[in-house]
Amino acid sequence: MNRKQDGMTLIEVIAAITLLSIVILSFAYVFIQSQQVTTGNGSKLTALQLAQKKLSDILDGSSLPADPGSSQSSPTAVPSNTKYTIHSSSSTVGNATYETYVYVLNKDSDENQPIVVRTYYNNTNYVELYNYYTTSGN
Repeated sequence: MNRKQDGMTLIEVIAAITLLSIVILSFAYVFIQSQQVTTGNGSKLTALQLAQKKLSDILDGSSLPADPGSSQSSPTAVPSNTKYTIHSSSSTVGNATYETYVYVLNKDSDENQPIVVRTYYNNTNYVELYNYYTTSGN
């Protein structure tokens, strides 16, 4: 008896399911990674906006933030040539906490007053903005 049977064998079905599973898991991994990157970028963008606001407040003010008199610790190494550090604010946005520090540096050779603002997110990650504080009306 020589019958031709239509359909797939068990091996073919298992191979098809295995191949389909690999493709689906690959797509799932890509979606998970992209979600993590998007969340990280959102935290970084929020930190950047907080740092920009603090720098804008300082530059719009009539004087530099006052020296607190005692050294304040920073989550990471302070910028070189730092005169004093101010822990400016803590902000909570959603479930994340952001710490903003202002570093007033020593004046440079042209008598410009450099200011560095760092906003920390995820403990040791930070965004940093740098500008000069001037009081001249030019």
